[in-house]
Amino acid sequence: MFAIDCPHHGARTLASTDDIRSYSNTDHGIVMEVECHCGGIVTVTMGRTARELDACGAAA
Repeated sequence: MFAIDCPHHGARTLASTDDIRSYSNTDHGIVMEVECHCGGIVTVTMGRTARELDACGAAA
């Protein structure tokens, strides 16, 4: 379970892995589309960005 802020009904709610509709590992981090219990789709970006990895000296 993890928390999402749903702009469709204006509240923070819990989502489970079953609510993940898609995910992609990008240069900007891990981007997920999560379906809220209200039916709205919320885009969540998490993880370290390529810029943060460059600042640490690691390969992007």
